[in-house]
This record gives sequence, C-alpha cells and structure tokens, in this order.
Amino acid sequence: MDEELLDLLDMALAERFQLSYASMRQEEPQTEKLAVQLIEISKAIQDSSTIRQEDKKLIEEYFSANVEMEAKTQQYLYIQGARDCVAVLRELGVIK
Repeated sequence: MDEELLDLLDMALAERFQLSYASMRQEEPQTEKLAVQLIEISKAIQDSSTIRQEDKKLIEEYFSANVEMEAKTQQYLYIQGARDCVAVLRELGVIK
C-alpha cells in the first residue's frame, strides 16, 4: 500500500478507537472505575517518598511500553475482525 493511504488508514483507525473508548467508558461503569483507579495508582507512585526516582522511572517505562503493546494488539485485532467479517460475508454470498 502506498504511504499516504496507510497514513489515512491509521488516522481513521485512531478516530474509531477513540470513539469506541469513549463509548466503552460511558456504557461500562467498571471501565470508568478502572480508568480512575489507574490514574490514582499512577499519582500515588509519582507522589511516593518511599519509591526511589530510578524505580519510578522504571515503573513509568514499563507502563508506557505496556500501554503501547496493548494499543498495537487492539489495532491488530480490530483490523483482523474487519477482515474476518468480510470473509464471512463473502462465504455467505452477501458480498463478492
């Protein structure tokens, strides 16, 4: 695929993910609670006087890498789900 098309696809997917995430937080009360809990834990780590600065940095790097991996996994699964949907529709003869 050409680079411009890939950029457009990335932008469209990012928008879909943001809309889905906002919708999920509204529709699933547990998701909102988890988001608030993550913010509180992050703040507690940053404000802690018993955790060394080097350890705080390592924790931050871990969570950052984890979030990035999760985002890439979600993107892959979203695209794979779209492919699977098209494949099923083709098998059913709904689309060619």
